[in-house]
Formats: sequence, structure tokens, C-alpha cells
Amino acid sequence: MIQTVAVRPSGAAKANAMAERDETDGDGTPFRWRNCRADIDACRHDVTIELYLADVVLPALATLDAKIALLGESEDEGDAFFQRDVEEVLIETKLAFGLSIQSIWERQLRAYLKRCARELRPEADMTRKLEKADWGELAEHFLRLRGIRLDAFPSYPALDTLQHLGNACRHGDGASALELARRCPDLWRTWPPLPEFLGASAPLPQTVAMIDLPVSRLHAFVAAIAGFWRDATYIYNESIEPKHESLERHLVRERRERLWRPTAADAQGRAT
Repeated sequence: MIQTVAVRPSGAAKANAMAERDETDGDGTPFRWRNCRADIDACRHDVTIELYLADVVLPALATLDAKIALLGESEDEGDAFFQRDVEEVLIETKLAFGLSIQSIWERQLRAYLKRCARELRPEADMTRKLEKADWGELAEHFLRLRGIRLDAFPSYPALDTLQHLGNACRHGDGASALELARRCPDLWRTWPPLPEFLGASAPLPQTVAMIDLPVSRLHAFVAAIAGFWRDATYIYNESIEPKHESLERHLVRERRERLWRPTAADAQGRAT
């Protein structure tokens, strides 16, 4: 069993009722899995995605916002048309960053599962299956390899929405775009109604071409990815046996602070 550990706090999460339960009482028993080298390799994935947002995504969007504002202040009549061009570039850039965030997350998860499969089930030829697995199949493999459902993680709803966004960006209008429209109407641009004398206007179709991805959604997707990997690190730390006294002290604090402490009950439906 791996004895090295990456001890990192869970952030500014506040204590809640779950954190106050006695961890040895019934369903409050902490969930543990068999630690792998993959857990160590993944322990900085949260930092990677957060740096991508802070140092790549947000500066690029700020540059476009500043250019739009500058054009809006220009007295040159032609700049009004150019401003609209840059606004369209901003819309496309936000969508492209949404896709790139989804791509980074999927590659992280797929590589993590492939490494787990090589260690835990070398005879099952799972690596080849993981290379071709879709989102639903990745979730099934996650359960088989880690013993806990992917949708047990609090970040799963946002990650599932991100997957639909990635599919819509890659493939255009289809099932994922329809699901996004149902879940996230805020992703679409809205237009003021036409004057009454022009008659009632039909609602615009919610196509991928009409998406204007809010920057707040990019923040939420990155927070979900980072939260997932921090939860995975927490499970890894709980699964170390025997624990060094410094890790024990750290976990006592983290259990009090965490919003989610995965328990054995979260592993219901565990695959064999």
C-alpha cells in the first residue's frame, strides 16, 4: 500500500451537520479505497485547472472586454461596427474556453482511470476500453475501479453539465444541446421583444450558435473539477494505513471543515 501522502487542506469549506457526525457510527464510517500511484499523480490536478482559469482564461477575456469598452468610447463611426465584431469574438472565445476546460477535465479523469486499471485490474484489458469509453461508461469504470459512484461526489451535477456543454460544442445541435437548454437557460442570449406595431415575435431557437456562456459558469466548472480532485485526495488520505501522526492531526481538522465526508453508504451499488 502506498505510504506517501499529499496533505492539503480542503479550502474554506465550513463545518456542517455531516462533519459533526461520529465517523465510526453506522453509515458515518469513512469510505476508503485501495490507494494507487494514480492518486499521487492526480494530487495537483486541482491546481492545474485553477491556474488555467486564473492565468489563461480570465486574462484573455479581460483583454477582449477592455477592447470592447475602448471601441465603445471611440468617436469613429466605423468602430461601432468593429465593436460588434469583437463582441462576437468574445462570445466564441468563452465557448472555446468552456470546451477546453471540459477537455482538460476529461483527459485528467481518463488518464487517472487508466493508471488505476493498470494497477488494480491488469488482467482485465480495461485500458483499451477506457480509451474509447464515453461519459456514461467512464462513470461505470470509475465505480468498478474505485468502489464509489461518480455521482456520489458533490461536484457531479456541474461535471455532468460540463460534459453536455463539451458535446454540444463539438457536435452542434442534438441531445446534449437540448439537455443544456432544459438545465441551463441562462446559457442563451436573450433579445428584447419587438415593438408592438411589428407584431409578436416567435421565440428564438436555443441552438448552440446562440449560446453566450456566462463567465460565472466557467468559474463554476473549474470549481467543480478542483473540488472533485480535492475530494479524491481526501479519500486517498483517509485510506492510508497506518497513518503518520501528522496526517492524523490533519484529518481531524479536515473532517471538521469539510462539507462532504464520503462514507461507506456512498459506495452503494459497488461493482465487483
